[in-house]
Amino acid sequence: MIELIISFIGIASGQFAEVVDNTMLNLALPTISNDLNIDLSLIQWIPITFVLATSSFLLPMGKLADIYGRKKIYLIGLIIFGIFVTLAGRSEILITLILFKSLQGIGSAAIQSNAMAMIIQLFQKQDRGASLGIFMSIIGIGSITSPIIGGYIIDNFGWRGIFNFVSIITILGFLFSIFIKLNNPKSTKTLNYEFDWQGTLLSTISLSSLIISISMYTTSNWNFTWLITGIPITVIFLFLFILWEKHNKLSNPLIDLKLFDHKSFSLGSVVRFLSFIANSPIYYLSPFLLINGYGLSSSKTGIYILPGPLMMAISGPFAGKLSDKMGSYFPRITGAMCLSISVSLYLFATILNKEFVMVAYAFQGLGMGIFGAANTSYIFTSVKENNYGSVNAFLTLTRTSGNIIGISISTALVLAFLSLSNNELGSVKPDTLNYISSISKAFILPTLLSIITFILTISLKDEKII
Repeated sequence: MIELIISFIGIASGQFAEVVDNTMLNLALPTISNDLNIDLSLIQWIPITFVLATSSFLLPMGKLADIYGRKKIYLIGLIIFGIFVTLAGRSEILITLILFKSLQGIGSAAIQSNAMAMIIQLFQKQDRGASLGIFMSIIGIGSITSPIIGGYIIDNFGWRGIFNFVSIITILGFLFSIFIKLNNPKSTKTLNYEFDWQGTLLSTISLSSLIISISMYTTSNWNFTWLITGIPITVIFLFLFILWEKHNKLSNPLIDLKLFDHKSFSLGSVVRFLSFIANSPIYYLSPFLLINGYGLSSSKTGIYILPGPLMMAISGPFAGKLSDKMGSYFPRITGAMCLSISVSLYLFATILNKEFVMVAYAFQGLGMGIFGAANTSYIFTSVKENNYGSVNAFLTLTRTSGNIIGISISTALVLAFLSLSNNELGSVKPDTLNYISSISKAFILPTLLSIITFILTISLKDEKII
């Protein structure tokens, strides 16, 4: 039991550092934007490049973990993450901040592609849902403390202070992670040290082309050239990747394509992807809405965000245990419904008091906690242990790519609506009423996507656990 607790703390502390960094960065973006006089169309490239790097390295890091051991890759990820978050905090211009955040994303990929797989490996198979619920509570706890601590740091020490804080947390996380002891450690690595470099290259080009083309299309005043150039490249290299993975003779392909034959894996991943596209605008746009729209301080904004992570931390373990006992179907439906409610509330931002943000965050946290644990448990019903690392990476990839696509599209919609209301495109401090209205209208598409996610979830019945 003591070894289990120590191992859990080690994994939790590393994941905690990663979650704290993401949450605090979102809270700091309006301050960075105002301090460096950077408009909304440019400031989004800080999280975009970070997530692009993270997404590109998730599958390779997951497979490297399957080959060489998850703990080893996880520790390397913490080292990379810690070095570049420290350098990011010392950046003097936007370009270096973007560069160091993108390099930090490589370390984040190693952390995210292994944390959930290691949590699962700590527990017995019959406790899979509960362990995933605990994993969601880790994210929730990190998210709960981040807005409060981050808001205080930003208001009193400036936005650079959050990077110094994350650096300290990362060092502590690394020290704890040294003592991680997994069950069946031999099953986490193979004797054949072949690595799928060709598959890595093809998948990276395909994914990067997709994210960059969509991001540039939405930030270049809807220049269609980016799509007609980037999407064909994405499709071509995705086709080559699938062709390679089907016919290569390596014993360790980047991802086992046979997994997609299972409805729980393929459609469950699609639903997960859509849910993050629909909900990422809440994370990204809410701080801008509260700080630039309603005039709140960073500290006060942190309090308004608090209900979300609090509800996630509470609901995650409960949903996981419920999935173990009665199956994931009804928890998935309940979670998807809560997510739809949270997104749709933003459509009424102009007629509701600013406190609606707290209600929306509460529903989102509840939805993420329930849906995240239950849907992940549903997906893992078709996964064998020797694929945990690569599948963990793939699921994280659906989250990160979904988030960045959602951020890019919603930001572009805000800028478009601002320009239609005769504001300077991308102005850091636009007219308050038009600013709130533009953000509200940008949630029309996320609301539609959340409804689609809910309908698809209803159609996916539980499959028999293998």
